[in-house]
Amino acid sequence: MIDKRFHKWIVLAVPLVAVVELALHIRQVNAAPSDDEWARARAEVEKRAKPEDLVAFAPQWVDPIGREHFGSQIATYEREAYPDVSRFPRAIEVSIRGEHLADLASWRETDRSSEGKITITTLENPSYVPLKDDLLKHVGKPDVHVALVDAGGEHECNFGRYGIQTGNLGFGPAVPPLRYQCAGGAFAGISILPDLDYRPRRCLYAPAQGANSTVRITWNAIAFGRVLHGHHALYVEAERDQKGAPVSIAFRSGDVSIGKLVHRDGEGWKGFELDTSALEGKTAELVAEITSSSRDRRMYCFEADTR
Repeated sequence: MIDKRFHKWIVLAVPLVAVVELALHIRQVNAAPSDDEWARARAEVEKRAKPEDLVAFAPQWVDPIGREHFGSQIATYEREAYPDVSRFPRAIEVSIRGEHLADLASWRETDRSSEGKITITTLENPSYVPLKDDLLKHVGKPDVHVALVDAGGEHECNFGRYGIQTGNLGFGPAVPPLRYQCAGGAFAGISILPDLDYRPRRCLYAPAQGANSTVRITWNAIAFGRVLHGHHALYVEAERDQKGAPVSIAFRSGDVSIGKLVHRDGEGWKGFELDTSALEGKTAELVAEITSSSRDRRMYCFEADTR
């Protein structure tokens, strides 16, 4: 039998909870920027941002809203799915609720303004490193070739427009419509990889094809600097359980080895730098070869530049 005092407490508590929920809802609605504020913020960013600048939204959960209001001309793939921030001389941070991006914590603030509830901050990168070349910028051009190498020899992959392929959680990154299509289902093309932190990363998606098979990517002419700088990872759902075979990528120029890297499950968006000082100032061939003992969920993606 329910105690009468307890019953009375329940009767009083239910309306109180409803009032609290309503107050929180009103507060949340009033805290959100209006469409007009987003439009004014976009106009301000359009005036400030240079093509080489990063434009980023804070906190990270507001990023989809920022993309919707700013559009793909400002919220480009290169800005939204950057490999790291070292390549950007400046950043325009568009933030709400006093939040800031951890990636920009050490940057120097040079300007700040507000459009209602939106704060627009211009920051300068104290560790900016200009690029000599960017491997992704060559993909799809005549100077890049992809081949599948197996026991039967080297098989050239055709670059063209194919149907885009996507799926539910676990499918992997979208298989891009513009790609190098190889025999047996192998391919390579630029896609967006969700890393272990579910951060988007723009990279060259080239799944490993298992034992006795190599995905070979050749750039005919890359401008070399002191280092080959980059990152590599696997699709989050393919590496988070740490059960898959390691994936290796080996770089060379002609017959000269630049270095070999191994990505193991659980390492996430892993950075690397390989010494290319012997090639600094030269424009030469670069070859990347991707291998693994298994092809099971080896959804491998990488990006690199020269500095």
